[in-house]
Amino acid sequence: MNDSVVITYCGQRVSVPKEVADFLEQDRKREQAQDKQDQRHLSKSEFETVLSGSDCVRRPVEDEVLWNLQLETLREAVDNLGDQGRDLVELRYGRGLTMEEIGKLYGMSKMAVSKRLRKLHEKLRSSVT
Repeated sequence: MNDSVVITYCGQRVSVPKEVADFLEQDRKREQAQDKQDQRHLSKSEFETVLSGSDCVRRPVEDEVLWNLQLETLREAVDNLGDQGRDLVELRYGRGLTMEEIGKLYGMSKMAVSKRLRKLHEKLRSSVT
């Protein structure tokens, strides 16, 4: 990714490319303008009723952009696991094999598969955050 910017989205800090941060800021300003216009048409009590029931008002555009960024980041992290790491992740989560079944394929114990998957999880977690 090019220049990254850390933004706060629904209480979580997320790193995104500068272009995405600029787009989200423009979208936020547009929504603020729309909210001001909406407030002219709704009484305060009606407006509060519309927003109540949601801790964080979701915005579909932001959700989609952030979801796609997270998927891209995860794909890149999985690609960096190496051949055996990618294969283990694919067998376990893509094909739904048990650790015992994976162990039989690789000629190793269920415990060895478990340890390798745990290390892969740690590596993925550190790559994604």
